[in-house]
Amino acid sequence: MEYRLATPEDAALICRFVDDQHTTYQERDIRSFLEKEDAKAFLAVDGVAGEAVGFAYGYTLHRPDGRKDFYLHAIDIEKRMQGRGYGTALIRYIDDWRKQDGYRKMFLITNKGNPMACKCYEKAGGITPSDDDVVYMFE
Repeated sequence: MEYRLATPEDAALICRFVDDQHTTYQERDIRSFLEKEDAKAFLAVDGVAGEAVGFAYGYTLHRPDGRKDFYLHAIDIEKRMQGRGYGTALIRYIDDWRKQDGYRKMFLITNKGNPMACKCYEKAGGITPSDDDVVYMFE
């Protein structure tokens, strides 16, 4: 399995993913997203078949003190490939990438109602600093 930062040329590989909200992606939108400086996407690509089996994306958050953090917004591993460690490896790749690129820390948001995701994040080294964290959404 190859783990890498995605480029606009990878748009067709990414279009086959559908997120938890059943969002489908258009190639032109993916290309536009990947051309943005603060938007990053990552792929897990099966080297034999040449197809993407994992996709993740997030954003650079610039801090007032000049440092930057990375917010990992979503990760998706094809259903048929889940439970094999590809999600954990993709998160570890992203975490190594952000360290090498000078990011202070990386964070993501999930809920305890998604135990498969929680297990993946914990296996990759993620921690929850407290049990009373609350996320507020504004729609």
